[in-house]
Amino acid sequence: MRPIQRLFKVRNARGITFVLITIAIVGSLMPPQQIEQLTFSVSDKLIHGLYYATLTFFWLLSTKTLTSQKYIHVGLSVFFLGLALEVMQYVLPIQREMDVLDVFANTIGISIAIAMARILEIR
Repeated sequence: MRPIQRLFKVRNARGITFVLITIAIVGSLMPPQQIEQLTFSVSDKLIHGLYYATLTFFWLLSTKTLTSQKYIHVGLSVFFLGLALEVMQYVLPIQREMDVLDVFANTIGISIAIAMARILEIR
C-alpha cells in the first residue's frame, strides 16, 4: 500500500470530500462582505484553483477503483458543481456575481488534481 493511500483511506477521503463540498456550497453562496474577511488579500482565482484541485484530489481518493472513466466522471462532477454554484451566484439575490474566470480557475485546479493523481498512481 502506498503512503498516500495509507494516509487517506477511502472512508476518510469520503468524509473530507463531503466537508469540502459543503464548504464550497456555503462559501460560494455567502454574502461578499463575509468572504472578503475570510480570504484576506489572496487572489480569488488562486483560491478557486487550489480549492477545486483539493476537492478533486480527495474525490478521486474517495473512490475504490480509478479507471479512465472514473477520472472523467469525477472531473466533470466537480466542474459542474463549480458551474452550478457560479450560476446560483448570478440567479440568487445574494449580491454575488457570476465570473467566467472563476469557472476557468476551477477547471485549471481540476486538471492539476487529475494530473497529480495519475502521476502518483493513487489507485
